[in-house]
Order: sequence, then structure tokens, then C-alpha cells
Amino acid sequence: SGNVAEATLVAVDALRRMGEHAASRSMRLVFEATNHLEMGKFVNTAANHKRVIELTGRDDIGIQLDFFHVNLEELSAYEAVMDAQPYLWHCHFRDSNSLTPGYGKTDFRAVMRGLIRTGYMGYCTIESAPMVPSADRSAEDGITYLKLCERVARYQLSNEYPNGYAIADHGERASS
Repeated sequence: SGNVAEATLVAVDALRRMGEHAASRSMRLVFEATNHLEMGKFVNTAANHKRVIELTGRDDIGIQLDFFHVNLEELSAYEAVMDAQPYLWHCHFRDSNSLTPGYGKTDFRAVMRGLIRTGYMGYCTIESAPMVPSADRSAEDGITYLKLCERVARYQLSNEYPNGYAIADHGERASS
């Protein structure tokens, strides 16, 4: 408990100073939510990052979600997107196996539903390590896959999605 309190003070102070430095150059700072193997259980979730950012009292520090880390730490990718609000400013689209989106098991349709529901307009990048079978193929497959996930997510959020029984609309009466 004492270690967490001390680590929190150090992190808040460091982020506050980095935020001041970034602001002096008209820049904003993003803080990447990582996993417990890299940062311990201290700042391993979007909710924890949000709490630390709020403790700085600054409005120019945001969260960068990397979905490789999200896969290890969060209850779901969708919840991570929602928990990071309103500080989500950057997304690293990297799959559960650290490869390009679509090569692993991350539910990027759920990610896209969260981003669409929150009106996300921040930055997105594809991160893949290694870039297999090649950098070009990895980038092309990732972009194609993410566009499909976005299209499916928009459909899933629409009134046209057959998510149960259709309800009669426009004054029509449902037949019995």
C-alpha cells in the first residue's frame, strides 16, 4: 500500500512536469496504458491511467490505448475504450499476439463500437511486431481488416441490424 502511494506521487509529479514541458511547446502528452509485465499493477488499465491523469490536475494529458496491452489487462476491449473517456486521444491497433489487427483474437468490432459510440476523433496507428509476412502485407491486411470491423460495427449499431425481433415502424402494425 505504501509503495503504491509513493509510486502514485512520483508518477503524478512526473506527468505534471512532462505536461508542463509539452504545454510550453504547444503540445499535448499521451500516456500509454501498458500491462503488468512492464509497469506492474500500478498503471495497467485505462481506469488506472485516467485516475493518475486526473490527479495531475492537467487537461493536456491523455491516454493512448494499445490493444495488445488491453488484451492482457482489461475485462474487454470495449470497456477499455469506454473507461478511457474523455482522455482517449490515441489508439495503437495491435492484436493480441502483437501482430497486425486480424492476425490475433482481439475483438476489433467491439473496439470500433466503442470508438463510434464515443465519437472518437483521435489518432490511430497500426503497430505490429514483427511485420509478417512483410511490412506491406501486414499494413495492407491491418487496414483492410480494421475497415471491415468499422463497417460491421456501424451496422451492428444501426437500427437495421437484426438483433432480435423487428419492431414495426412508421405507423405500420405488426402482423400477428
